[in-house]
Amino acid sequence: MDALKHLIDTDTIQVEVTIRLGRTRQTVSQLSALRPDDVLVLDQAIEDGVEICIGDKVIARGELTGDGGTEDRLCVRVVAASGTP
Repeated sequence: MDALKHLIDTDTIQVEVTIRLGRTRQTVSQLSALRPDDVLVLDQAIEDGVEICIGDKVIARGELTGDGGTEDRLCVRVVAASGTP
């Protein structure tokens, strides 16, 4: 990876990172009937954490956390890397 840094300025390359919480299947009718305070049940438990992805590739696993600052923001703590992206 260090050899690549000499060829490409990786400090300026930006990629979109997606955090996947889980999945569920709904019909169009069910989705159109959603109202405030409805709950969608996902296919994984809270303790399963989240997947950190670039495109469709999972690059790490994480857990949801707050930022601990003055703003109440949702954050992800990396708990395991999936190798080199």
